[in-house]
Amino acid sequence: MATTLTLDQMEELLAAHEEAEFNVDLEGTMATLVDNPVYELPALNYYIEGDEAVRETYRRFLKGGADRNIWAEKRTHAIAPNSLCREAYVYVDLNDGSRVTGRYSVIMDFEGTKISGERMFMDATFAKACHEIFGEDFIDVPGVEWLSEKSPAPMPRLDRAAVHAARPKH
Repeated sequence: MATTLTLDQMEELLAAHEEAEFNVDLEGTMATLVDNPVYELPALNYYIEGDEAVRETYRRFLKGGADRNIWAEKRTHAIAPNSLCREAYVYVDLNDGSRVTGRYSVIMDFEGTKISGERMFMDATFAKACHEIFGEDFIDVPGVEWLSEKSPAPMPRLDRAAVHAARPKH
C-alpha cells in the first residue's frame, strides 16, 4: 500500500518515532513501523529486514543512544512520493569519551501511515559511533545481512564518451 502523506504528516510521524527513541521506548518506536520494515546502512554494509531484526537494531541503538547522549539537529527535509529525506547533524559520545559531531542523510519510506524503512547514509564519524553501538556480533542477528550481498550485479563497462555523445541532450 502506497502513501500520499504530506510533509507535515511525515514530519508528525517522524516526531512520534523520535520521541519514542528519545524515551528509549522500544515498543513505541516499533509502533511507528510497518510489520516487515527494511533498513539499509551502507556505511556499515548492513541490510536489516523484518520485525525481529529491526527490533534488535533499535534495542541496541536506543540503549546506545541514551548512553552516548545522541542528539540530531535537522538541516533539511525534502519529500518525494512515499519518502522523506532528512539531512542532519548528529552529536554523540564515542567509546573514548570524546563528544563528536557527525552527519547523516536518511531516506524514510512510508506505507500507509507508518514508516516502512530507512536508508541511512552516515559520515565516518557517525558510522564509527554506530559500529561501536551495534557491536561486532550484529551481523549474526537473524535478518541482518551484508548489504553488498543484496546489491545488483555490476553494469557492464561503457564507452562513456560514445554513450555521452549519442545522447540527444548531452
